[in-house]
Amino acid sequence: MHVPLEPTCSCHSVMVYDETYRNTSETRWSNNYYFLQGKGYVLRPRYHPDWTASWLGTNRNNDYCEDSVIPNLPHILDATQRTTGRTVCIKWIRQAYTENERAICEYLRSPLLSLDPTNHCVSVIEFIPDPSVIGACYLVMPLLRPFNDPEFMVIGEVVEFIQQILDGLHFMHNHGVAHRDCVGLNIMMDATTMYPNGWHPIRRSLSPDLTDVAHHCDRIDANVKYFFIDFGISARFLPGQKRVVSDFRGREQRPSELVAGIPHDPFKIDMAIIGYLLDDNFYKIYADLHFLSPLINALKADDPARRPTAEDALMAWNTIRRVIDQAKYHSRLRKHGETLSEALLNSSLHAFRGVRRLVVS
Repeated sequence: MHVPLEPTCSCHSVMVYDETYRNTSETRWSNNYYFLQGKGYVLRPRYHPDWTASWLGTNRNNDYCEDSVIPNLPHILDATQRTTGRTVCIKWIRQAYTENERAICEYLRSPLLSLDPTNHCVSVIEFIPDPSVIGACYLVMPLLRPFNDPEFMVIGEVVEFIQQILDGLHFMHNHGVAHRDCVGLNIMMDATTMYPNGWHPIRRSLSPDLTDVAHHCDRIDANVKYFFIDFGISARFLPGQKRVVSDFRGREQRPSELVAGIPHDPFKIDMAIIGYLLDDNFYKIYADLHFLSPLINALKADDPARRPTAEDALMAWNTIRRVIDQAKYHSRLRKHGETLSEALLNSSLHAFRGVRRLVVS
């Protein structure tokens, strides 16, 4: 029997379960096992209808058994694509979001727009209608990692991240799409070149079978690409259409227009969100990124009219990037408040990685 999934769950919820049994949300995935398999996607062994815990009747610690791993969010699960063998991510979308998210994703990833190298919108593999829930569907996309996991190590990695994000934002805005929720949680990275042997979709620091750590190189040595995901509340505007919304949804609520609860330009909201993202995740954490201050202040301006457009922000960033000393690209990122002992240790590790990089090359 095909059973619909629960639509939402707070990403900050603390869920405690006995891993020997599937919880309610997991049971719904298990009930859909054969349906998804028929569509070409095989869920992990834990979700096979005939599953029993592999550690029962043994002396094995269930923490080291792959089938003990419970997903973080009930409406998202990984699977193996049968035709390629690669791991993918499947997201169940309820009716209220399906039509909008699907239309925008298909537009942004249409054959012509997909050829644009500045397109940093996630590539959706396919949408699978949920036959048991009117309007709901499964969204299948590549397995990605959070943009900041693992941590950034050198200045050049931050520079490349900002370049791709501003390129991607300009691309979306240039094609009439405002993301409206482009916070850090909705920016992911394709880390396949960093992790040649992969990683576990839930326990990302471990190998897919949990038998080893997930070995990886630094992102400066890999062709990492960043993507915007989750277009559930995004808005598309046709040429000449008035660019105003009165919808105040979204994780980032600090922009002045949202605080005031007034109709607003969603494109200017995107600019503020990116400003807060750069401030919170880089400028406030690392000591060597003073060159970001003018851009961040402009993006976060209280007056939306004073915030740059995506095109202006990209032009300003390209000017900033040209004056960044190329010799600093491989310089270690120092955190604010780093103690002397921490600085010595981190500098030694950084030097070791530099020597290893030279030897490998």
